Amino acid sequence: MKTLLKDIESYWSKRSVSYSDGIKKCLEDDNKKVWINVLLENFPKHEGKELKILDIGTGPGFFAILLAKAGYDVVAVDYTEEMLKQAASNAKDCKDKITFRQMDAHSLDFDDESFDVIITRNLTWNLERPVDAYTDWHRVLKKGGRMLNFDANWYGYLFDDNKAEHSNVDIDKLYCDYHFYSESDIMESISRQLPLSRYQRPQWDSMILLNIGFSKVLTDTTIYETTWTEEEIALYPDSLGFMIRAEK
Repeated sequence: MKTLLKDIESYWSKRSVSYSDGIKKCLEDDNKKVWINVLLENFPKHEGKELKILDIGTGPGFFAILLAKAGYDVVAVDYTEEMLKQAASNAKDCKDKITFRQMDAHSLDFDDESFDVIITRNLTWNLERPVDAYTDWHRVLKKGGRMLNFDANWYGYLFDDNKAEHSNVDIDKLYCDYHFYSESDIMESISRQLPLSRYQRPQWDSMILLNIGFSKVLTDTTIYETTWTEEEIALYPDSLGFMIRAEK
């Protein structure tokens, strides 16, 4: 079976600058305060800011930068070298609190039980082997640690006739101008081959995480009401964001 990983890497390498431009706006507006509050509220109880945090699929560094500015040290990984370059540039004066590493989310190069917290945003829908990824994330998480996954049913409309009839969902529109980027059909083609485009989420994720060995799994399908802007909600009414919190 031909792997999609290289196709996905190629797509996001081309998207790195335009996607980063969108993230820069997110780092500048007031909504970033909402995101950091949601993250901290869902972290495991811990003295001070000594938590070991892993940001998987950091992209242009949104979560890593928010937490670094809040005083935390973060390890941030991404498979795409161009995304890591954008993240390092965006980090600016807090770059010394972030360790950037190029790594495959399906198979992490970390020892068992290395992190107290794993965070990820808009990544898992894009994974070729999500069960393998979740299994490895469980491995590197400490006992009592938590994984926070923020995602949505991106491109789920491809396999839902009811949504396809009236959906104008296009994930690219939020982050770039089509006059400068017009390859959304490439990701749509890739997404037809990705497993999580077909499943009802986060129900599927919850079942898999419990089977893997997470002791507690909480899902919040209304988190978008807190974390998303009015523009995001208007653009993606059929792909609203959810949160998955899983504890080892």
